[in-house]
Amino acid sequence: MSKDIYEIITTRFIDQLKRGTVPWQKPWMGVQNIVSKKPYRGINALILGGSDFQSPYWLTFKQAHDLGGKVKKGEKATPVIYYKLFDKRDDHGNLVLGSNGRPTRIPFIRWSNAFNFDQTEGITPPAQTESVGQNPLHPLEKAAKIVEEAKICPIYHTGFAAAYSPGEDVIRMPAQKTFRSPEAYYQTLFHEMTHSTGHASRLDREGVTQPIKFGSERYSKEELIAELGAAFLSNEAGILNQVQFDNSAAYLGSWIEKFQNDPKMIFTASSQAQRSTDFILGVEQKESLGESQSPAGLATPTEEPALAQKIPGQTTQTRGIHL
Repeated sequence: MSKDIYEIITTRFIDQLKRGTVPWQKPWMGVQNIVSKKPYRGINALILGGSDFQSPYWLTFKQAHDLGGKVKKGEKATPVIYYKLFDKRDDHGNLVLGSNGRPTRIPFIRWSNAFNFDQTEGITPPAQTESVGQNPLHPLEKAAKIVEEAKICPIYHTGFAAAYSPGEDVIRMPAQKTFRSPEAYYQTLFHEMTHSTGHASRLDREGVTQPIKFGSERYSKEELIAELGAAFLSNEAGILNQVQFDNSAAYLGSWIEKFQNDPKMIFTASSQAQRSTDFILGVEQKESLGESQSPAGLATPTEEPALAQKIPGQTTQTRGIHL
């Protein structure tokens, strides 16, 4: 790859937008690695889940060979993104320590090639009992459970508009019966819940804790985080494919322009959206070196030194790097 990895991935999303498809509004299955069975998260869920393949399973070229099969001739790989952490050192080669006395680590982006199961031959498909996305609860029951168990701010059903108020730290929603469907209600509520995770008492996100101007870059990024968070939560509940979304020319054109101006925007927003989703779902926030290594089941990544880049918009701490 000779191009910047951010540009390569963002171009994929721009192409989808130009075709009238909003990547984070497209229903996707719980994509996962066929060997490790671990689900892909964040930006990788968007990259892989937004493809036109029917199978939720992905694997590397080597994994296909190890499973007794192969990738079909002429098939193109899809990049999978992950991060590695490196100890920061000063000009003398000494470790730089953070305020907690631990070595300061700098995250760098890496990529590996992945293929969908549909692009392979000679491999026995996973047993039906291993299928992805099965949940004993009905999607609306799961959505209600997510809301009930989330440790966030109070939710009031008053007024005619959905909004999160950082100053009061409350979410206000219209009555559920006023929405065109229960699914639309939860999609909207998940959007506001994602905003609420940015409060100073939770994830302390700049787009929530500091005043922002409507239409500004910070406003757009926070809105994208909320849209992605709503998509991740809706997918978790299984209701995403039942909701109608805005795909107007103005809406699509706005995001195309933003991504063209900032190819790293979708990366940082999806990372923060995944953190917000984890917070709402009560998933433990682990930010260790091991969490940032190549995902289990992936082969040694095929990468170029030029693609080792610091995660955009991050400090030298490990905060907010999960996919």
